[in-house]
Amino acid sequence: MDDHDTGEPFSGLVISDEVLAAIAVTAAKDVDGVSALVPRADVTRLLRTGDSLRYVKIGGGEADILLHLAIRIRAGARISSVAGELQKEVKNAVQNMTGRAVAKVNVSIAGADF
Repeated sequence: MDDHDTGEPFSGLVISDEVLAAIAVTAAKDVDGVSALVPRADVTRLLRTGDSLRYVKIGGGEADILLHLAIRIRAGARISSVAGELQKEVKNAVQNMTGRAVAKVNVSIAGADF
């Protein structure tokens, strides 16, 4: 019997933060009303990191993932609708591609483009 037919997630599988961030960034860019992602302002941005990690702060542990993104919103878009859709899309994308639970997706509105 093949060990991979159990339907259970691979417990030894390690998914890098860069991969999680890339999934989140791709999903966020597809949400209508998102004008741009805003780079993080914390110290890790100054370090040499991959492009996706510039836009997504990742926390949590083995059991669940916490994500934080900052965006600029398009003119005329409803902030609550865009933020809610972004949370849903990012959470679904990360969970579907990794099999890991996303506990929370925080969204900060950093500005609007007119």
